[in-house]
Amino acid sequence: MNDLLDTFAMLATAMLDDPLLTLANAVCWLDPLWETSEDDVYEEGDGVGLALCITRSAFPDIYAGAVERIRSGAAEKELDSFICGAISQRGIPLDNLEFLGYGIPLTACGIELSDPDLYAARADLLPLVELFGIRPEPGHYNVEVPDCAYTAGRIIADSLVQQDDAGLKQVGWALAWLFSCSGNTLIDYDDEALAEIPPLTWDQDDLAFAIELIEETGCMLRYVNAGLKLLEANPSLFAALETNIQRTYKTIAKMKGKNDEPRIRLEWPPLITGGDGAAVPDPEFLQLRGDAA
Repeated sequence: MNDLLDTFAMLATAMLDDPLLTLANAVCWLDPLWETSEDDVYEEGDGVGLALCITRSAFPDIYAGAVERIRSGAAEKELDSFICGAISQRGIPLDNLEFLGYGIPLTACGIELSDPDLYAARADLLPLVELFGIRPEPGHYNVEVPDCAYTAGRIIADSLVQQDDAGLKQVGWALAWLFSCSGNTLIDYDDEALAEIPPLTWDQDDLAFAIELIEETGCMLRYVNAGLKLLEANPSLFAALETNIQRTYKTIAKMKGKNDEPRIRLEWPPLITGGDGAAVPDPEFLQLRGDAA
């Protein structure tokens, strides 16, 4: 056994005396996947092997950190925690390495107004949707949504978003979420609809787009929640919304099915800013959407 160890030590020393072999040794030690195809690296259920393949090209520094931990004898649970945490810090929320194989994980935040389960989970939306003629009935498997509701919702949301008042903008984004017209896929799509879209891959272009999309979604959801709270806390604004919905519905009805975009002048009461319940603009979101602060 001593002769075998001595031989190994001699060969290792000889290799390190050769610059080319020294470089090859460093490559194999620091980048064990340098000449391996993905199919040869991991089998089904091997989350760490899958993660190493993906992070090698998408997040080289995370890959290097994972390899360092493997060389130090880290357990699989520790590697899972490290890689998931590191990727999450880059803006891609990740709870389990197995999700990596399905493309960049994205979470849909949209809703379906015709789904009765929505109102069981979000009873706070009932007063708002009733203004648009949406009245869920107990025991029904589908909620009837008026044909013009989405058109009216989009028109009113657009009007509010274009207001200078930060609070009115927030209400506008709340309606854009409600009627799936924000222009953000994660805000406008529910889980079922998002599943029909091919997932984003881990190449650099898709990765940059996904990070921006997720960041914008988080900012937009803050606006949505703030807008819903403002509507609940401001009866005058709620009344103005009801008036503008009726005005919009009447205008749409007069068009009698024409495809032209309805032109409606909507008026909104100014909101008091500052103090409790103030409408606080989100500079990060305004920058993402290209709005003026």
